[in-house]
Parts: sequence; structure tokens; C-alpha cells
Amino acid sequence: MKKMIQKNKGRLICSAFVMCIGMILGYTCENSLWVNGTFAVTYVVAMAVTFYDNRNRQQSDKVIRMVTWIVPGMTLLYNGIARWIDVGVRKENLLMVILYVGMGLLFVIVGNYLPKVKPNRTIGIRVVWTLQDEENWNATHRFSGKIWVAAGLLSMSCGLFSDSMAALFLFIVAITAAAFGSILYSYLYYRKKLRTGKGLAVHYNHKVVAVYVFIMLACVLFTVWTLYTGKIEICYGENEFTVQAEGWQDYTVKYDAIESIAYEENMFRDTNTIRTNGFGNLKYSMGHFRDEIHADYIRYTHNDCDTYVVMEVEGSTVILNGADDAQTREIYTSSSVSAAAETMCFLGTTRKCTLACGLMS
Repeated sequence: MKKMIQKNKGRLICSAFVMCIGMILGYTCENSLWVNGTFAVTYVVAMAVTFYDNRNRQQSDKVIRMVTWIVPGMTLLYNGIARWIDVGVRKENLLMVILYVGMGLLFVIVGNYLPKVKPNRTIGIRVVWTLQDEENWNATHRFSGKIWVAAGLLSMSCGLFSDSMAALFLFIVAITAAAFGSILYSYLYYRKKLRTGKGLAVHYNHKVVAVYVFIMLACVLFTVWTLYTGKIEICYGENEFTVQAEGWQDYTVKYDAIESIAYEENMFRDTNTIRTNGFGNLKYSMGHFRDEIHADYIRYTHNDCDTYVVMEVEGSTVILNGADDAQTREIYTSSSVSAAAETMCFLGTTRKCTLACGLMS
């Protein structure tokens, strides 16, 4: 371990320096603390595991270089984009484009290196069938290199249709197929050798298998969770109301800043809506959007509801709705911002209620 660290000391210092630059660049940006904390922990763990395995001494220098620089590169890229957005730069679906192209490029780079990776317990497709058979290892990594490059190119192409839910679905399928396809190929190769009598039966460590299954299920569940997570609530105060959002930043509007308010239906059915800076999944759309009718606007809406409350606030368009038509109508009428403002102006009362328009009844 000490010899490997000494050999790669200059590379480690430079990569750590680049990582620090990235973290400083995005220090004041939203969510930077936990994101950069994740990057830092990942980097430390990856370096410790890589240099701890003595078999990596014989590893290709290109592979060690890739492992050393991959997390610092991602840290610098993420924080650069976060800073770019934080200073006010807006571009159609910037974050999704970066996600598709960045992850796609990562898979292409890793796919090119995979066939060069020598057997070890740190880097590569490390399953029981590859670790116990060098021939299986080599065949699996040659195959994996091809499908990872293909998945990367497919992911990058999703960036051309970043506003489409189909692009997100295709991206998830491509990445998942590359990961699980490599494992499946390794197992099928092992079974093939076993049938022809050229391979030995592998004795499984049931605890290790259980860990692998748990990790795979956790990845699938996390992916599904991201497609449905989030919540929108509107809290009314004496002089303002606040849209409290899980998944994106809150938004506050003063009552005296509202210039107009309207109730609309099916606003986005025939429009090409583009998210310029925000959060979206199968249930919610939050943040800054753009279309040919409203130009740039701010939106906090449930995707399953086709009715909306549209407000003009100091020259900006703000669009809200509830989980269903009844909750949207409630925002506009008895609990609408205009009614709340008028009631408080004439009666001097304080609205302390919380309209849980993000909670499913």
C-alpha cells in the first residue's frame, strides 16, 4: 500500500487539489454541503480501497489514473455547473443535458478502460465468477467494455431530447442494462464452462451474495423513489404566502406584489414545455420553466392535475395547482391567494392554516 501511494503521490496530490477547487467553487451554492460531502467520502473510500489491494500494483497505469481522477473530475464539473446557474445563467434543461451527457461520457471512458483491467478485488466487474476464473474475467470485461460504450453513447443521445420523459426512461434502462448485463454475461459464461466440463463449480459465500442482492435492490428502489419523491405545500401568512417544496427551493410571494390571478385548465396539453432550472419527475414539476405561451415562468405543480392557478407577480408568471381539481379550486377560491389577501386587508386577521396541496388525500 505504501509503495503504491509513494508511486502515485504526485497524482493523488493533484487530484485532491482539483477536488478542493471544485468544492470551493460551489461552496455557497444550494445543496453544496451534502453533495460535496458525498464526493469527498466517495473519493477517500475509492482511494483507500484501490491502494489497499496489493494486486493493484500490477494494474495498468491508465486504469489507476482513471480511478484517481474520476471523482475529482465529477466534483469540478458539478460545482462549475452549480456556480454557473447560481450567478443567473439559464439554459434549456441544462441540468438534465449535463446529466445525460456527463454520465454517458463517463460510461464511454470507463467502457474503453474495462478490457485493460487486470483481475483484482477493487476495480472492474467483481463478482464471484470473474474473481475465481481469469478467463471469465477477461471475457466479461471485453464484453462489458462494448456494452458500456454503447450505453454511454445512448445516454449522451438522450441529451438531445432532455425535456422528454421518454429520454429519462431510456437513460435509466441503458445504465441499468450496462451494469446488470455485465453480471449476467459473467454468470452465463461460467455456466457455459461448467456444462462443457472446462470450469469448476463455484462455492458461494451466502453472506456476500446477500450483500450484492441488497445493493442491487437498493439501487432499483432508489431509482424508483427519485421518480416519485417530492411534496408541495402552500403556507399562508399575514403578508405573504410560501410554497414549501421538497426537492426544490421554497418560493415566497407577498400579497401586495400580486398583479393578477386566474384559474386555467389544460394549459400544458399542447405546448412544448421546457424546464430551464428546476426539479421534475413523474409526480411534480418545480422551478423555472419556459414555453411559447408564457415565455419564462415559475411553476410548482402536480403532473396529474390539469387545472392551475396563474398569477402575475411583479412581472413574473407563477403557476400553482393542487393534487386534484378540488384542491386547485380551493387555492383559487376560499383559500386562494387573492381571497386571503382581501380578507387580511379588511379584517386584519392572520391566516395560519396550511393548505396541504402536496399531500395526497
